Amino acid sequence: LNETGSKLLFRDKRLKLWVYDLETKEKTGIISYCTYVQWVPQSDVVVAQSRSTLCVLYNIDCPDQVTPLQIKGDIVDLTRQNGKTQVLVSEGSTTTSYDLDEGLIEFGTAMDDGDFTRAVAFLENLELSPETLVMWRQLGDFALADRQIAVAKRCFAAMGDIDQVDYIDNVLAKAESVAEQQGGGDGMQHYEVQARLAVMDGHYQLAENLFLTQGRIDDAMDMYRRVHKWDESLAVAEREGHPDLDTIRTNYFETLIATGREARAAQLKEEENDLRTAAQLYLKAGLPAIAAKLVINSPDLRTQSDMVERIGAALMAGGLCERAGELWESVQQFQRALEAYRKGHAYNRAVDLCRSAFPNEVIVVEEEWGDHLFNTKKMDAAIPHYIEAGRSVKAVEAALYAKQWHKAVLILETVDPDIASRYYIQVGDAYSSFRDFNLAEKYYVQGGEPRKAIDMYIHANRWAEAYKLARASHLHEEVANKFVAHGETLEKQGRLK
Repeated sequence: LNETGSKLLFRDKRLKLWVYDLETKEKTGIISYCTYVQWVPQSDVVVAQSRSTLCVLYNIDCPDQVTPLQIKGDIVDLTRQNGKTQVLVSEGSTTTSYDLDEGLIEFGTAMDDGDFTRAVAFLENLELSPETLVMWRQLGDFALADRQIAVAKRCFAAMGDIDQVDYIDNVLAKAESVAEQQGGGDGMQHYEVQARLAVMDGHYQLAENLFLTQGRIDDAMDMYRRVHKWDESLAVAEREGHPDLDTIRTNYFETLIATGREARAAQLKEEENDLRTAAQLYLKAGLPAIAAKLVINSPDLRTQSDMVERIGAALMAGGLCERAGELWESVQQFQRALEAYRKGHAYNRAVDLCRSAFPNEVIVVEEEWGDHLFNTKKMDAAIPHYIEAGRSVKAVEAALYAKQWHKAVLILETVDPDIASRYYIQVGDAYSSFRDFNLAEKYYVQGGEPRKAIDMYIHANRWAEAYKLARASHLHEEVANKFVAHGETLEKQGRLK
């Protein structure tokens, strides 16, 4: 645990090093095969070893920023005294010391102490690198949260973030202007200055509340527009009852169209109940499914044949066949709806439509539904649809593929015996493989192949059952040679009984 009690280092069973943030409850992996780890005293810097690499994390808030150093031994100690931090490494018969960057260590200490000026001084003595840029960002964010604006400005300037620097200059200029008007103070507590700082922090709702508390509706709206939050800007105008609301809506709509945001423009028109324009915009935005939903739910739009045609064509072109079927069904073009449902494999919708509009087509669609399920390897689900279509043979084949032997037998009772015989034999083969000989015999006999049942018994060394079945089937003379051969074998074995 670090000195501030905010970070916890631990290793798992595989020696991977993790850091656990006690505030956010999140853990992050740092290095693998960690054999040594230690906090640098009085700082949040971590020293660790992974095989032959000395790893230093000067900024624990960025665990991916590891400073590596190759060593030839094992870390034995870590010391910090007289303004110098050293890692002691045992390299055979000698001990070698490696100095850490004291400036980076002191930076972390200054951050913990809240001494941002000292942190800036340390960073100014360092060359720009990915590690130091992260530290400038961290310091800038902390300084901004602590409202040390001058320090934050210096940090953003170091990172080359000119937009943030200009924004801070505008905030400071506003604060100075307020201070002059008030005849004293620094002007930082003025609502407009606080609102601009809230925007920098990303706290837009706070900035909005600060403006609205002062009755500055236009300023709140303008704040949102500057950060490209047009919807929030319009919401403020609507909520506060802006006198020019219609003009604002029109301008917003024109901006959406000009910037190619037809989908949002369509939503705006839908909210205004201008459904025709909304449907046209949804179609233009490449969202024909939403346009179709408007048409389906609007009796007025369903009379617009040209629009319905265009939406239907877009749906079919986009592979949204089921939604196209719903659209055609809503305008009572049932034949086109049925074709769309079948093309989109929406057979449940197709069957429902057939029952009301095309009763003679129900069995055709049911069979097609079964074929689709069978071809997509859903044999068990295909069975009831084949049965509904009166296609018993297909139902039996689906049941056999699905290994639903009992179900196949039940269906076979409705099939012509001449056709059913070969399927009974397949069922017999299945039960024979399960060594359920009684059922196997039954279905072999029903399939007209008692010889297969006799062979089954012989291979299972069940001669009595084989002989009994042979006599019952009048095949005992045909299989006599097999019985004689078996008897001779038993005689040689001395098994005379």
